[in-house]
Amino acid sequence: MTSAPHSFVRRLLCTAATACAVWALAEPAMAAGFPEKPITLVVPFASGGSIDAAIRVVQPRLSAELGQPVVIENLGGAGGALGAAKVANAPKDGYTLLVGSINDVVLVPVLNKNVRYEPKDFVPIGPISSNSPLLVARKDLPANDLDGLISALRVKPESISYGSPGMGTMQHLVMEDLQQRANVRMLHAPYKGAGPLLTDLLGGQIDLAVMVPATALPHIQAGRIKVLGVASLQRQPMIKNIPTLNEGKVVKGLEMSGWMGLLAPKGVVPDRIARLKTALEAALASKGVPEQLTAMGMQVSTAAEQRQFAEQIARDEAKARSLSVKLQ
Repeated sequence: MTSAPHSFVRRLLCTAATACAVWALAEPAMAAGFPEKPITLVVPFASGGSIDAAIRVVQPRLSAELGQPVVIENLGGAGGALGAAKVANAPKDGYTLLVGSINDVVLVPVLNKNVRYEPKDFVPIGPISSNSPLLVARKDLPANDLDGLISALRVKPESISYGSPGMGTMQHLVMEDLQQRANVRMLHAPYKGAGPLLTDLLGGQIDLAVMVPATALPHIQAGRIKVLGVASLQRQPMIKNIPTLNEGKVVKGLEMSGWMGLLAPKGVVPDRIARLKTALEAALASKGVPEQLTAMGMQVSTAAEQRQFAEQIARDEAKARSLSVKLQ
């Protein structure tokens, strides 16, 4: 009378064990099938900027590596916070990714208490490039170097304006740092991205801007704008002819470097992150991609930088939290 129930239990356990074994075998196959539909890359700035231009070089190679269309969506505003917030709140399936930078991933959420996401809300996939930004000016600005600019501002405070891609961005902080070191004040005009900012600089609506080399160099070489210096302690290898902002008499110790990379919302399973990471690294190594990014003034991420991307973000966050600048 007791054997039947025991036999039923044994059959039930065996069936459950078999189902678990089948699921365990199927799970890697399911992970290997990712992606099975198009992937969206959110660029949190308006089109026409350096991040937008760089990811469009990588996009076709990334699509080829993943075997699915890769779609770029530009969503500018709030220093990159609008686009970044969309990705932070996206489904955790790996199909919506952020083409992020130090601006929208670290600086804006750390410095602006009204931003509702944090750096920890993203999982790093891999870096794409890094650079030190340039201080550029409209071509007819009387000052030709940083010392000349500072002299003009000391004679007439707030007589010169500068634009940035938004409050709390790297570009904004470079100018805040510069003004504090030189004890001068300028007028700040925040934009939704480098594209519209560049348009107004070329048109003379603003006097100055901090721009990454990829955006600025073609216009500098064409004589449409002029460069006052690079925000680094040493001259940069690819632009050795451009002095640093620290080579004048007034400002010393000013340095800021930026990066761009690919990130996913926190919660995407590790297998999918690994698949995306492998595809990104292969895309960056594809024939012609490093050359195109270098020609745009970008330093393509090294293998060491790819391994240490998470650590880089953590260091930048710690530095940002030590700054006295707070935004409302």
